[in-house]
This record gives sequence, C-alpha cells and structure tokens, in this order.
Amino acid sequence: MKRIFTSVVMTVLFALTVSAQNTVMSTWPYLYPEFVNGTVYMTDGKKYEKEMNIHLAKGRLHFIDEGFIKEVKTNDIVLIELNGEQFVVLEGNVVKAVGDLDKGYVAVHTTVDFQKLNESQGAYGITTTNSATMKMSSVDLVGVNTNHMELRQNRNTGKEVALKNVYYIVTGGKVFNANKKGIESQLDDAGKAAFKTFQKQHKIKWQDPQSLLQLVDFINQQ
Repeated sequence: MKRIFTSVVMTVLFALTVSAQNTVMSTWPYLYPEFVNGTVYMTDGKKYEKEMNIHLAKGRLHFIDEGFIKEVKTNDIVLIELNGEQFVVLEGNVVKAVGDLDKGYVAVHTTVDFQKLNESQGAYGITTTNSATMKMSSVDLVGVNTNHMELRQNRNTGKEVALKNVYYIVTGGKVFNANKKGIESQLDDAGKAAFKTFQKQHKIKWQDPQSLLQLVDFINQQ
C-alpha cells in the first residue's frame, strides 16, 4: 500500500511539474524533467518504444540509445505517444496534439522564447547580439550525441530559459493560427459573419487548448 501511495504521489508531482512549466534550464531544454517511456510510429509502418523527451529549443524528438541521446528525423514521424499525451510533427516541429487527429485538433508548440533569450542589455541599455547568439547556440546544441547520465547530472547547472506556447488549429487539411486574425484570414465573408456571432456566444480562451477545440467544430461547419 505504501509503495502504491508513493507511486501515485510521484505521478501527481510529475504531472504538476510538467503542466506548470514555463521555464527550462539551458542545460536541460526538455519538455519533461526525465526521459520517459514512449512509442513513436514511423512513416514506414514501424514503431519503436524508447525512453524519450521533446527538445524544446529544436522542436525535435530525442531518445536514449545505449546511454547516449539521439534524435529522430521529423520527416519519419507519424505519431508520438509520450507520458499519456500525443504528439505530431507540424511545420517541422514536434507539437502536442489535443483532440481528434482525424476530425481536427489543437496543436500546442511549446518552444524556447528566443525573443526573451535575445534580450541581452549592454552598456547604457543598448541591446547586444553576440552574447544572445551564444546563448541561443548553447541551448540549441544541448542533447544530441551527449551522454544521458552526464547531461542529467549537470541539468541544473545552467540558467533558466523562458518558454512560450504557440497554438494552431489543424482541421480539414488546413492549419490556422489560433487567434482571431488567423481564423478570419481563411474565411469568406459569410464565414467571417458567422465567426463574429460565434465569438459572442462562446468566450474563447485563446491560450486554453480545451477552449480552442470549440473552433475546430466551428471551422468544420463552414
């Protein structure tokens, strides 16, 4: 019973850590605090079960192979199942998919906020770019062909890097930026009028995937 209770507590803490994450360490720019067991389905019909994680600066799937971190080519990925969540490749980046992959879903691209990373102030408040470029490179290169245990042991030695979420609506073979302008830009006049009415009836939370799913239903009706 004690083991079960401990396991449940650790699972809850892990989930809370992931859901509340708004920064990562420059020495550990990953979605999850640990590499976790997952399955990746490939374009050739094969599937692989590995310990995996999502590299947020590169938008890539990393996995552990004989103690070293390797990277999966995004062009070869169909679907990733990781930590009870599903991920797909959108515009070259691994993104979380919330919803039905066949009917339409919300894509959440969690990435390093490079704009904030680049805001490096020099003398008299003048923005400098050299140090910013170095910081970008250091975050971007962490991971591939690195010894997993060494990286894990040193993961808290870097600096905190801010994250941001970018949301998309994917349905009917189209990709919409999940904001008012992004939706309206792909609607005709009748659709724009319907969208205006829809917004009055539904208070969309533009940074809430579950709320954004309402837009999938709206778009599919147009």
